[in-house]
Amino acid sequence: PYIGIEKMVILIILFFSSSSMSFYSQDENFNTIIRESHGDLNEDGLLDQAIISLDTIGAKRPLRLQLFFSQPNGKAKLVFSSTEIIQAMYPIEKNGEYSGNQVPDVYIVNGKLKLDFYIKGNSSYDFIYRDGNFELVHFTHVYWDSINITETVFNLLTGKYTQQVEVLKTAEVTSKIEKVVILTPLPLLKNFKPFENEWF
Repeated sequence: PYIGIEKMVILIILFFSSSSMSFYSQDENFNTIIRESHGDLNEDGLLDQAIISLDTIGAKRPLRLQLFFSQPNGKAKLVFSSTEIIQAMYPIEKNGEYSGNQVPDVYIVNGKLKLDFYIKGNSSYDFIYRDGNFELVHFTHVYWDSINITETVFNLLTGKYTQQVEVLKTAEVTSKIEKVVILTPLPLLKNFKPFENEWF
């Protein structure tokens, strides 16, 4: 049957509107903000934002880290987004079982992005924004068992790497490693996953 021009235009508008709504709704699966922090990441005097949000619809329950830079006009510009950094709650590698990991904390402190993970103890990662990338500049990790506390500190800017083992509830140091490890270029946030590296 013949379709008039006006009806054709309406159908085209409806098609593109539904397509846009579909893409938007997919993005809106990450509808629960778990962590949020504000601070100046790029040293322009404006408050930027870091958000960790949860997809409450997807079976894996993925988590997404997003970073936004504030603009002079008051709007926020998305500069980073990843669902790979934080393990999903029910990841494929665990055959859909709960990962058991806590959602990391996120902070913006003194111009640095800080991510604190609770995997195999407590670990903290500091990133700075430079030349369009977020570079890892500092790492600390504290692990305790029923006997010992193992503390690792790695300053990636100087290369100083220290790992010390101390008997729990005493000041007795049973092992201490100090060395210089130079990583060039510095690891980037976009390729980062905790504990998938020898050093961090």
